[in-house]
Amino acid sequence: MADTAYTIRPFPDELHRKAKATAALEGITLKELILTALAEYIEKRQTNTMGTKPTLEELLHKSEQDTARIIGPEAARRLSKWRQHKGNYLRLIPFVQWRLSVEDKENALKLDKEGGLSLERIALNYYPEFFNTGDLQQAKRTLGIDE
Repeated sequence: MADTAYTIRPFPDELHRKAKATAALEGITLKELILTALAEYIEKRQTNTMGTKPTLEELLHKSEQDTARIIGPEAARRLSKWRQHKGNYLRLIPFVQWRLSVEDKENALKLDKEGGLSLERIALNYYPEFFNTGDLQQAKRTLGIDE
């Protein structure tokens, strides 16, 4: 994922102090706290404006279930490692990006053909804003979607 730098000025002193303290208590950096809060804010706003949109975690759970049913338990076990990052989109999104880059094309196509939910469909249809252009192009290539 390409990074873009932002500077927040003025950053109110009291808010900065509270944010740093909260991040320290959670064992994360201020940057991680801000990005997590921003991702959660965006997700909530989209849910409010677009109806009940499932969370990324709900979609991953469904994808894991579909993978177990359609592909098999070993593939589902590999995908289930997303749970290590549950609640932390700063780690969850890169995990999904990595899985998109190494995912078996046959598995993704089989899931797609048999009505299952693949990571590629999650990225393309539900949360394209979480992924960069390369991730989305990879998902389209894997599913054989013309650009």
